[in-house]
Amino acid sequence: EPTDELAARVSGAVADTLGKAFRPKTVRLVPDLPRTRSAKIMRRVIRALALGDEPGDLSSLENPSALESIERL
Repeated sequence: EPTDELAARVSGAVADTLGKAFRPKTVRLVPDLPRTRSAKIMRRVIRALALGDEPGDLSSLENPSALESIERL
């Protein structure tokens, strides 16, 4: 279950691995990420939703329910 402690651990892991300059200001936890039928993460869809843009072609989307949790953020 998403908690503040988990978000802090993720942020700390990024800082430890990539350096403090790359520590995210916020961490948004979602239960699933949008994926294609071949299990690739649809990064362009995540980016579009985060920016408030239309996600574009979703014909290869395997799990449409993943979009709902991202849109609610």
